[in-house]
Amino acid sequence: MQSNLTVHEFHQRFQKRLQLSFASGQVGLDRQIQLSTSDDDSYEAVDYLNIIRPSSVIVIGKRESAYLVTLKLDKQKQLFDNLFNGPVSTLILSRDANLSEDSIRYCARASVSVLRSEMQDADLLGNLRYFLNQSLAEKTTEHGVYLEVHSIGTFITGESGVGKSELALSLISRGHRLIADDIAEFARIAPGVIDGIHPGMTNDFMEVRGLGILNIRAMFGANALKRNKTLRLIVNMVEFTSENSHQFDRLGSAHETRSILGVEIPELTLPVAPGRNLAILVEAAARNHLLQLNGYHASDDFIEQQRRAIQANSLKKEITKT
Repeated sequence: MQSNLTVHEFHQRFQKRLQLSFASGQVGLDRQIQLSTSDDDSYEAVDYLNIIRPSSVIVIGKRESAYLVTLKLDKQKQLFDNLFNGPVSTLILSRDANLSEDSIRYCARASVSVLRSEMQDADLLGNLRYFLNQSLAEKTTEHGVYLEVHSIGTFITGESGVGKSELALSLISRGHRLIADDIAEFARIAPGVIDGIHPGMTNDFMEVRGLGILNIRAMFGANALKRNKTLRLIVNMVEFTSENSHQFDRLGSAHETRSILGVEIPELTLPVAPGRNLAILVEAAARNHLLQLNGYHASDDFIEQQRRAIQANSLKKEITKT
């Protein structure tokens, strides 16, 4: 699902962080700030003034305003007309940029608001790109519990009642951090990068059968919570039965993945049975994933050691025969 953001929502959400104020009247607030992914008409969410391929949010910095000053008023109006025929939703002036009052009024009459920021050119553009990429990224919601385990964004899934919240509570009590309980929102913020957050206002609470609603912040402190984390690992909890016992990989050499927003995320299946310490198993899975990210695979190492042992044993038998 591609997200949209109105100019009004953008101003309310980022006014303080971007030090924004209206240089024009508050017009065009319902215009949509968008990020195009179409091959035949692609454009950025935000960029400096670009006449050939304008972005949805146009930043006018010191150099851009210096260029506009060289144009006569009718040429400026013609330039703005061309821009406003495209995806432009609003203009933002940096601290060192200027735009004539006539030009600002012309933009306002076209229902395009002009904002001013107290930030310098590069800082303004960098912050805008970060905030808008986060806000406009393609999103989806998934059922499960999302935690940070040993610095790894770990999403725990499984059928209802399998014990996801109980496992999450055990991990939190061992010092790991809760991001989202029950529902997690994932966004593709860059090629191959999925970021996960809690979709609501706060992630302080989680529900555990038999205990009800728990306030994690009150019980474990603010450090037990984290707002967002890059998704690196999915742990799928499955009840262990005699019927499915043959399905689980003994060596760990099978590399399963699950597609989230077109990005393949490593997934492992964790059998749930009485007596298994699932929290320790998830911790071990996170540590093992860290090793794999650094290029080490225990199953490959084990197989290679077995191969060398067999080779050495065969060589010893040949020597004995001779």
